[in-house]
Amino acid sequence: MAVQASKPIDPDAAAGGETSTATYRSKTWRIWGVDFDARIVQIVTLATVILILAFNNRFVEAAYDRFVLEFIIPVGVIVLAWRENPRRYGLTLGDWRRGLPIAIVGIAVMAVVIWFVSRQPDFRQYYTESIAGRPAWRLIVDTAVDLFAWEFFFRGWLLWGLGRKYGTDAIWLQMIPFALMHVWKPEIEQLSTVLGGVFFGILAWRTKSFLYGWLLHWFMVAWVLVVVASYG
Repeated sequence: MAVQASKPIDPDAAAGGETSTATYRSKTWRIWGVDFDARIVQIVTLATVILILAFNNRFVEAAYDRFVLEFIIPVGVIVLAWRENPRRYGLTLGDWRRGLPIAIVGIAVMAVVIWFVSRQPDFRQYYTESIAGRPAWRLIVDTAVDLFAWEFFFRGWLLWGLGRKYGTDAIWLQMIPFALMHVWKPEIEQLSTVLGGVFFGILAWRTKSFLYGWLLHWFMVAWVLVVVASYG
C-alpha cells in the first residue's frame, strides 16, 4: 500500500477534494526562543477561548450566543484581520452536486436512526431539559442558527485554517475539539462524534463547503428535539 503525505492546500484552487501544489506561507512568531506558525497560533488560541466562553457563559440565549462567538467573530477575524475572503473557509455553495445528495440521503437514514435512539432514557432526560418549553418552530429555528455557526466553526474556519498548513490531516484535528464539546451529552452521542466529526470534515473538504454538513446536522439535532418533545 502506497503512503502519500498530506499536502498543504490553497482553498481557492482545491476542487472536489483535490489539492494544489501551492506553497503555504505564514509569518513566524518566536515565543520564549521557540518558533511557531503565527496563523496556527492565532487559530488554535482563539478557537480554544471561544469554546471555553461558549461552554461557560449564557449572554442572551445559547444558540445566539454561539452564533456570535462561533460565526461572527471568526468571520470578523478572516475579513478584518487576515484580509481574506470567507469563501476560502467554506462559506460557499461549493460542489452542491456532490454535497446535496449526500445530505439528503443522510437525512433519510438519520431520520430512522434518531427515531429509535431518541426513545432512550438518557436522551429523553438530556434533551427534555434542552427543550425548555419552546414550541416546535422555535426548536427548528434556534437549532438552525446554532448549527450554522457550529458547522462553520469546525468545518469551515478550523478545517480550512488548519488545512492550509496540514492538508487533509486537518479533518482529524478538527474532530478532536468537536468531540470534546459533546462530553456532557449521552454516551452513545459522545462516541458517535468521533466518526461523525470525520464524516462532516470529509464532506466539507470534498465539497469545499460546510453547508451540506450543516443541513444534515441541523436536521439531526432538530429531529431529536421534536421526537423527544412528542414524548414529553
